[in-house]
Amino acid sequence: MSRYRRDSFRLVTPTRPSFPLKKPLRIEEPDASARDSIAEDPPELATDPEGLSPKEYARAIASRLFFIDLLAAFSLSLIAANGGLSLPPPMLVALCAAGALVYVAALSALKTYEIRNLSRVHLALGNIIKAAAAWTVVVFALSRFVGHDIRFVFTLSILVVGMAFWRMFAMVFGILRPAVRRRLRSRVVIVGWTDMVGQLVENTRGDFTADFDIVGCVPLPHGAFSIAPPPSVPVLCRYMGLLELIKGRRIDTVVLADHLTADEFQGLATVCQRQYVDFHVIPAGFPTLRSCLDIHVVGGVPLIGYGSLPLDKVTNRILKRLLDIAGASFGLLCASPIIALFCLFVYVESPGPVFYRQRRSTRGGRDFSIIKIRSMKVDAEAKTGAVWCKKVDDRRLKVGSFMRKTNIDELPQFWNVLKGDMSLVGPRPERPELISQFKHSIDNYNARHMVKAGLTGWAAINGWRGDTDLNRRIEADIYYLENWSLSLDLYCIFATLFKIKNAY
Repeated sequence: MSRYRRDSFRLVTPTRPSFPLKKPLRIEEPDASARDSIAEDPPELATDPEGLSPKEYARAIASRLFFIDLLAAFSLSLIAANGGLSLPPPMLVALCAAGALVYVAALSALKTYEIRNLSRVHLALGNIIKAAAAWTVVVFALSRFVGHDIRFVFTLSILVVGMAFWRMFAMVFGILRPAVRRRLRSRVVIVGWTDMVGQLVENTRGDFTADFDIVGCVPLPHGAFSIAPPPSVPVLCRYMGLLELIKGRRIDTVVLADHLTADEFQGLATVCQRQYVDFHVIPAGFPTLRSCLDIHVVGGVPLIGYGSLPLDKVTNRILKRLLDIAGASFGLLCASPIIALFCLFVYVESPGPVFYRQRRSTRGGRDFSIIKIRSMKVDAEAKTGAVWCKKVDDRRLKVGSFMRKTNIDELPQFWNVLKGDMSLVGPRPERPELISQFKHSIDNYNARHMVKAGLTGWAAINGWRGDTDLNRRIEADIYYLENWSLSLDLYCIFATLFKIKNAY
């Protein structure tokens, strides 16, 4: 799980096997010794005063948000289109009602009201803008069909701004309040303990928007852990005492982190199902892209495997390509005088070709020629071969040091973006000679080639470029693959203007 992913607790829920087990194991009532082994309840294990589970409480909030969004979208668009609070004509009321229904339907289709997304502010604001596109198409078409003119642009602007303000108000004074967040968090008990659970605890520590609390753990049926849990996580009881916690409704979710036999697995899943407790499994054997794991049922048999990444969707790839074309065209137009000036500086200091072409790899391992303003002496790698540039490097030109620190030498790559070899945002392209070394020594290295190489990227703006820790760089690249969105690309583009790290 990526260290950057702080708002995700996405574990795969196994489908119950369709074949019968010969000797299904039951978690029986605990005996006296097991009951005595349960630690005194800490405050976080207390039941909800209204008897609602976090999931039920979240569903209630989501339902209220849905209807308030519907009312707000209708009211804002009607007042804006009518030009005030005067009595509107019936046709305008009908148009605004239809638009409001389409608006909230689009928000729902974008998964705004899903439980795990309730506290994700950036997702809600992004979806408000996307839903406005659906509203525009429907309301514009209906208004032309019925022949009723409305103040279209003004109404759309009021709708987007008003909904954004309403959602921010709901977040600050509602969903993100500590008392509400406590009731929204699932109380989670871990069965067993592994490095992945430790990573989960470390990556989410201090994240007040997390929708779960790991309140404790229990050992495996044989009474021990594969890896000892940290002292900060209490061992609540022995495995046989887990039923008492479940029946007391003091936990909401059981997560299996280690291996059980088929009978033990079936017994635990059955008990959780009967007691209305969520049961999840942390899958082992998937070194990367864990947030994209999915279940496919083939011939009645569930198969866990990699699902689709955001950029596997055709619409997302089209949006990204349109952004690349627009951004690269604008960038090349603005950068042309700068490129010409520094090409002159390079030629004066070191006569010879001012542009430098180098073979790099992009999506799918395809090679292309990247274009840079030459920052080193002519034939700088004739003796050394392909090596990384270092902070102290006598091959560099004087003007080359400045260009590399300010990324000016990268400006001609806008042409690579226009050609389609690269994207504005993505993992930085590497040389095939170095890739042949890294893919054997760095775990998950080639996962970064599932998208086009980028002019800038999540790793670059976080400082993982140049001669830095490759493992951290790959971790950042994988985070980008799993969490791509148009807003993330825009953030990386703007952040690049202010975050110049490790460029030398």
